[in-house]
Amino acid sequence: MTPQDTAIPSMRQLRLSDTDAVWACPLLRGASVAIRPSLREAEAFWRAAVAAGACTLFQSYEWLSAWQETVGRCEGVMPCIVEVSGADGTPLLLLPLGIYRGAHGRALQFLGGYSTDYNAPVIDRRLAAGIAPGDARQLWAVILDLLPSVDLVWLQRLPLTVDGVPNPLGALPNLRHAQDAYAATLPATYEAFAKARSTQFFSQNRRKRRKLEGAGAVEIVLAEEAAERAEIVRFLLDHKSRWQVASGLPNTLGAPAQRALYERLTEGRFAEGGVLVAGLRVDGEWVAALWGTIFRGSFAMILTTYREDWGSFSVGRLLMESVIQACIARGDLTLFDLTVGEEGYKAHWSDRTTPLYEILAARSLRGRLYLAARSLHRRWKRVDPRAKRAERVAPADTGRV
Repeated sequence: MTPQDTAIPSMRQLRLSDTDAVWACPLLRGASVAIRPSLREAEAFWRAAVAAGACTLFQSYEWLSAWQETVGRCEGVMPCIVEVSGADGTPLLLLPLGIYRGAHGRALQFLGGYSTDYNAPVIDRRLAAGIAPGDARQLWAVILDLLPSVDLVWLQRLPLTVDGVPNPLGALPNLRHAQDAYAATLPATYEAFAKARSTQFFSQNRRKRRKLEGAGAVEIVLAEEAAERAEIVRFLLDHKSRWQVASGLPNTLGAPAQRALYERLTEGRFAEGGVLVAGLRVDGEWVAALWGTIFRGSFAMILTTYREDWGSFSVGRLLMESVIQACIARGDLTLFDLTVGEEGYKAHWSDRTTPLYEILAARSLRGRLYLAARSLHRRWKRVDPRAKRAERVAPADTGRV
């Protein structure tokens, strides 16, 4: 399938003043909505929206264009970039959406798939402060009417706050809590960070580090050179892929498109923020690696792995501790984001929980049939002991971490 096969034919546009809706927010009264069929066409508007608005790194043009040109293209995702501009052309809202095809038919979802932890609009801060719930619901109805027809609307991993401002999608119907993300507040010193947590846990870390130093020459590397960054990423993806296979999980990181995504993001430059690549090496061999992003005062841990034959030294934990120390030492980061997932190790580090929501709604008969079948399946999982056992063994998200 070529990119042309997955694009809507042309841009669709509408002035909100031409609708029958009454807009309480003055910014929306002279606004226009446009649907762009490609990221490239939306790039100028997108970059302006990010530079002035509220978002996470996952909504940046760099992140999602890399995803669309690798994973999205491979999966045949059709971009539908929603632009809401003020009367003077100022970006008010950008929604990086796409249409996915699957067993459920055609589903309207955020671009980024399972490689993206937080989905949200890029939003003008004045609009976020001034848009009423009724305006948000009316605007969403206008957007749906402009978009191509779909069987489902499935918006996942929605935080209610984005970069310090309210997420207007939180006012939409069918919103339900789906999962949580975890994070650690970063104080001015690592001593203060450790003091606020288990003394026993950090005493164990010190013992493990001394034991590891007795086993060989230990190096913590925060890679800056392109060649070393690429070397650590290869180790991380190769090892994580083998772990997925050995655990009986889908080998997502063995897929060429997924590998290309992380390699491209590692090599690329971001207008704001960027990627941090870290590794722990003993006697010249990588035994643990970590890959994450930095954006607007926050570090987000996305991928991490360690060699099982070094597990008794807790090399993954020690590398994570070193990265936290480095984040605090920078002086410009206030949050270490452990992102989505219920992995047990997060309890030792985190002191903040962010609930994430989803919106799942049918837009056709096929969509309604899919939701009915999904509901029956979920009920079966609650009562069948075999399903309960499988759910306990499988991690919540096998796509990345």
